[in-house]
Formats: sequence, structure tokens, C-alpha cells
Amino acid sequence: MAGGAFDPLVHPAPLAPPLPYRLLVALLRLLVPRLFRFRVVGLEHLPPPPYLIASNHLTWFDTLFILAAFPRVPMIYTMARRDTVFNRAWKRWLVPPFGVFPISPARGELDQRGVATVYQVLSRGGVVLIFPEGRYSRGRALRPLRKGVAHFALEAGVPISPVALTGLDRLRPFGVVDVSIGPPVRPDPPAWWTVQVGVEQLLDRVRRSILRAFGQDGGPRRTRRSRLGSAVARPLRAVRRLPGRLRTRLRRTGRNTESDNS
Repeated sequence: MAGGAFDPLVHPAPLAPPLPYRLLVALLRLLVPRLFRFRVVGLEHLPPPPYLIASNHLTWFDTLFILAAFPRVPMIYTMARRDTVFNRAWKRWLVPPFGVFPISPARGELDQRGVATVYQVLSRGGVVLIFPEGRYSRGRALRPLRKGVAHFALEAGVPISPVALTGLDRLRPFGVVDVSIGPPVRPDPPAWWTVQVGVEQLLDRVRRSILRAFGQDGGPRRTRRSRLGSAVARPLRAVRRLPGRLRTRLRRTGRNTESDNS
């Protein structure tokens, strides 16, 4: 694992979370179970730190529900773009105590400082949360996973905790939100096969573990209600696109039909 000095924008002690982080986690643990039907399954599967969390990605606030579900210590670190989240002095002061560290991705890959930060956090007993889909799936099937999480696990020799989130893409007060944690995926030590083969094999195991945490083979599925809503919405949108005279004629026909039936 990488050692050396931390990026100055990274909290350097994952086993001693700062006060803002502790207050945030305490607030989430207080409010989330009261505002939602919050269910956490599989905490017994968590490996001892350090480890990586690999989760599906539904919304921008996924991280908050993972913080509410996982142990308070060690600190869970997440990534954010340097050019948007750390682009103001007040942001650079406010954000790091909450475990967020800067990255400067280029062509879908992390910069050298971001990669070094991941290894440094793990070397100090921390936990790093990664959304290997890269983009929001918004409740649809799990997207193909990017290879970074497998590279980190192989190089650092740490397990991956697979997490399946459901309910956040249709969040509403007192709605069901599930955080399902699967058994850890432990990287095999490199042997005769190349690192690339090991990464692909490990990534496939992570994907299958996330799908098993969903309790199904195909990832999150849309609810019956959402399918019905789509079925109703499509013809309504088609009617709205009709010319004005034709819409008026259809409404008159509907009223005449109602009067005939009454």
C-alpha cells in the first residue's frame, strides 16, 4: 500500500473521524429510520477494515444512506471532482471533514493523486466507497462496472464489500429504502495469470455479489406501479402532441359517448 503525506484536502486519520463527520453520521442515524422504512441487511458480512465498498449508484445522495447503515468508525471516504466540488476556498474548507477527497478524472480514469489517496486511506485502516458503475442507474439494471475498484483491491490486498441499494430512485417520506450488504469479495493473490485477468475475474465476482445482494439475477427492477404509470403516460403524451382541432374533436366525441351511456 502507498504511504507518504496525505493530500492536504484529505482528512488523514480514518480511525479518528473529525467532529463534523461524527455529527453528520449521528444525525443520519437519528433521522433516516424516522423518515423512511429503512432496512439494513447483512451487517454481519462486513470484514474488518480496511476494505472497499462497491455499491450500485441510484442518486446523488446514495452516500448518505450508506453512512447511516455502516459503522461510525472507521471513516468512510468518498470521491468528488476537484474542479467542481473543490473549486472554491469555502468548499475546500467545508468538504474534507466529511470524508470527501478530490479527484481529477481524465478520460474516465483517476488522476495519480486520487489513486494515491485511495491507497493511503486503506493503508491507515480506512474504508473507501466506490460506485463502479460510474453513472446513475436510476433503478434500472446494473450498468457494466469499471475496473478501478478491482485494481485497488488487488494492489492493496483488501476485500470488497458489495452493497445493493434499492428504493432511493423513487424516494418519498416513509418509503422503503434497503441497504443490502453481501459477503466480502476477497481478491486472490496474483499467481501465474496477468493482473488484467485478475482484475476482470474479480470485477465479475463483485458484479455477481451485488446482484445476489439484490436477491435477484438481473439487478433492480421497476415496480408494478411505475410500469403502470409509464403505460398510462405514453398515450397521454401522444394525445397532447395532436393538432388542436383534432384534440377538440376527440374531447367532443368523449362527451357524446358519456351522454349516450348515461
